[in-house]
Amino acid sequence: MKKRLDEVSPSMCLAKWLQVSMHLTNGLTQSCYHPPTHKIDLEELEKNPKALHNTSQKKTERKMMREGLRPKGCEYCWKIEDAPGEHMSDRHYRSGEPWARGAFEEVVGHPYDYDVNPRYVEVNFNQSCNLACAYCSPHLSTTWEKEIQKFGEYPTLIPHNSIEALEKQGLMPIKHKKDNPYLKAFWQYWPELYKDLKVFRMTGGEPLLDPNTYKVLDYIKDHPRDDLELAITSNMCAHDDLFDKFLSSMKDIVGKKKLKRFMLFPSVDTWGEQAAYIRYGMDWEKFWGNVNRYLDEVEDGLITFIVTMNLLSVPQLKRFMEGVVELQKRHNKHFHRVFFDVPFLRYPAWLSLQNLDDRYYHYLEETIEYMKAHPETNDNYLGFRDFWIAKMERVLSWTKEGVGNEEELHKRKVDFYRFFSEYDYRRNVNFLEVFPEFKDYWQECEELSLKHG
Repeated sequence: MKKRLDEVSPSMCLAKWLQVSMHLTNGLTQSCYHPPTHKIDLEELEKNPKALHNTSQKKTERKMMREGLRPKGCEYCWKIEDAPGEHMSDRHYRSGEPWARGAFEEVVGHPYDYDVNPRYVEVNFNQSCNLACAYCSPHLSTTWEKEIQKFGEYPTLIPHNSIEALEKQGLMPIKHKKDNPYLKAFWQYWPELYKDLKVFRMTGGEPLLDPNTYKVLDYIKDHPRDDLELAITSNMCAHDDLFDKFLSSMKDIVGKKKLKRFMLFPSVDTWGEQAAYIRYGMDWEKFWGNVNRYLDEVEDGLITFIVTMNLLSVPQLKRFMEGVVELQKRHNKHFHRVFFDVPFLRYPAWLSLQNLDDRYYHYLEETIEYMKAHPETNDNYLGFRDFWIAKMERVLSWTKEGVGNEEELHKRKVDFYRFFSEYDYRRNVNFLEVFPEFKDYWQECEELSLKHG
C-alpha cells in the first residue's frame, strides 16, 4: 500500500476520503482520529447531505495530498515519517485496511473534489448518557452536564468541564428540543451511505439510550449486508427494557447472520468497586451480568472490552484479566469470543499513568506475569494472545517514561487532589475507601495542593 500511495503522491492517504467520524451532536467532523475536528458548513449541508463527510476543508486537504503537500492537521503522521530511520505511519496502515484498500481505484480515478461515500464511519448521535465517568465531560454526557449546571465546573488548574469553555469551542451539543440539521442530513444520506459502508460504529453518549441506534438496527434487519462490520460501544448499564430491546435486535442480526460481523465494545477500566468509582453511575453487578447475558443469549456474539488505561486502573487490573479468563472458560467453546484493548488515557492529564512512580509499577508487572502464565491455546480458546501481552508491556513502558517535568507533575497532582476531593463531595463517595492502595499518593497530592494555595 505504501508503494501504491507513493505512486500517487508522497502525502496521499485514503483515510481522508474513506474514513469519517460524524459528531452529529454539534456538527463536527474529522477523517481519521488524528486531525482536529472541524465544523460542517450548514449551507453546504442544506444543498448536499454528503457534506457531512465531503466538506470544503476536506476537499482542500485532498487536493493538497494529490499534489504531494502535507495538510497541517495530519502532523501526527508527518512526525512519525520524519523521525530518523524509515517508518510507516497510520497513513499507510489505515490506507491498507480492507475497507480502504478496495476503494483505491475509485479514489484515484476521480477528481479530488468528488463526493465519495466513506467506507468507515463512526457516528455519535447524541450525548445522552446515564453515567458520569471521571475522565468524561458535559459535551459527551447528559449526566455530567446536569452536574455542572448544578455545581459549576471543578476547581482544577487546567479547565476540564466548564460548559462556558466548551460552548466557546463549539463542542456543546444542540439542545434536544431544537431540530438538529446534522441528524436530519444523516438520515437523508443514510440509504446512499449504507450501500458502500464496510465498517459502521456507533458511540455516544450511551448508544443504547438513543432511538437512532435502534433505527439503524431495524434498517440492517431489513437490508442485510454480508460485507458490513458493525460495532457499538456501550457502558452495558442501560435500563433493562432497553437492554432487552438491544438483545432482541442482536439475536436477529447476529443469529441470522445479517452482517459480516458485529462487535460489542463494553467500556470498563478495571474491576469491581474501583471500576464503578471511575465510571460513576455504573452498577458493577449489572455490568458484568449483562456481559454474560449478551454472550449467553446472542449466538456467536463477540465482545472487546475497551479498557481506557489510567492510573486508577492499575490496582485491580490483574483481577480484571482473571475475569477475562473466567469469561473465556464460560463462553469460548468453539472459537474466541472475548477480546480487549488497552488504549492510553491522555486527557485529563491528572489521570495519566505517567504520573505514577516505581511504587506502583508492580501492579502492571504482576498483570503481565499473569497474562504470560496464561498464554493463548488453540485447543480450548483460552488465554492471552502474544500481541495482547505486547500491548500491556507497551503500557508499562509508556508508564515508566514518566512526565519528565517536575513542575508539570506537581500541577497534575494538585489537580488530582482538587478534582477527586470535589468528586467525593458532589457524589457522596470516598476515594481512600475505594482506593486504599493510593493512600500515600493521595497524601502527596494533598500536600502539594495545600502548598499551591
